[in-house]
Amino acid sequence: MTTKSYCLYPFMNLNSNTEGSVKLCCSINENIHATTGDGELNFGKHDIEEIWYSDYMKTVRKQMLAGERPDACKVCWQLEDAGIQSSRQSAFAELRDLGVRAVNYQTERPPLPQSLELRLGHFCNLRCNSCWSLSSDRIANERYKIINKDESLPKWLREEWVEEQLLVEQADWNWWMDPKFDTTIRKLAPGLKRLYLTGGEPTLIKRNIEIMQMILDSGNRDCYVALTTNLTNYNEIFFQTLSCFRNGEFQISIDHVHDKNYYIRFPTQWQKIEENIAKIYHNFPQHWKIKHYTVFQTYNYDAIPQVLDWVHVHRKYWSEQEQERLYIWSPIMLDHPDYLDVRIIPQPAKDRAIKELEEYKPPHAVNNVWFQHGIEQALLRLKDDSIPIEKSRFDLKRFREYTDTLDRSRGTVWYETFHNIGREVLV
Repeated sequence: MTTKSYCLYPFMNLNSNTEGSVKLCCSINENIHATTGDGELNFGKHDIEEIWYSDYMKTVRKQMLAGERPDACKVCWQLEDAGIQSSRQSAFAELRDLGVRAVNYQTERPPLPQSLELRLGHFCNLRCNSCWSLSSDRIANERYKIINKDESLPKWLREEWVEEQLLVEQADWNWWMDPKFDTTIRKLAPGLKRLYLTGGEPTLIKRNIEIMQMILDSGNRDCYVALTTNLTNYNEIFFQTLSCFRNGEFQISIDHVHDKNYYIRFPTQWQKIEENIAKIYHNFPQHWKIKHYTVFQTYNYDAIPQVLDWVHVHRKYWSEQEQERLYIWSPIMLDHPDYLDVRIIPQPAKDRAIKELEEYKPPHAVNNVWFQHGIEQALLRLKDDSIPIEKSRFDLKRFREYTDTLDRSRGTVWYETFHNIGREVLV
């Protein structure tokens, strides 16, 4: 019997940050890493046994088995306390489908990890507004130029970005080339039940192809492979290798539609998204799921109906066979930086967004499109009034300064793309 704070991830999963540091899972904040007496644990420096049976890992497991809430997992605790489903809660059902049972993981020293979540560097082709330099080298380069050229850069933002640049400069971006990492992959490959690839943009990272091939070479085609992709790139070799596995899922990142998605996930071309998702439909069988994640943030606080309209119209025009594929839409609750949190939106604007969501009806009835649970989660976020008005006003001012800074660098104009933000938010 599990405790109320029990989570499967610390007992069977490991996550790498882009610079090789280790976390319990992908939901934990970027700056909360697993440590040892000599500093941070790293996939490129430490053997898998050193990491998996470290005092840090055993302490977290011991806390969960005792019903305590580890500090590292505060993202999940905050969501659950607000009534929103967390990754911890989702993991039970998702991992159960892979044959993972909590009853088998009730010890401080479980078997070596059977799930890996890998970020092999920060190589990316986009500069998403909700992202940062350690997840995109394009953002790192852009912010470096802005720091050195933009005399209008607000002092507070300059300080944040200078600190961020130091992290980039200090990072070892080639950790995944260390023989220790190869040894880890080969050791875990035969028994791996789940591999999750993200980035950066994982389809652009050649090393991901090699990792998948190592798993296949071990005779393991049953490993469930998931990847997060921005759908702007279709690497034939990557997807051919991926298709050698029997089961998996695509986690696609789309935050708005057309020119608004271009702005938020700069500079995404909408035509490429539609072309590449069609390639997935053609090349992967219907039991491979699509999970469509929208990072719920200030830019798209009222965009969910538009996103869901696109999903239903898009899916309607595919064959009945393709409509057997499960397509799940869900929001990702962004809570950092504060100025991108939807909870800072003025109440009248949130009320209108709430009303539209509560009354939402799709334009077409399409089989196997799941979205209602996601709407319920988004409504809980919009109805959360826990942020004081003065704090919200302060953060909205920073949101304007941040957005103006991006516009000066990119040649974009936020108020031409988001009339609603000009009329209802920054008034």
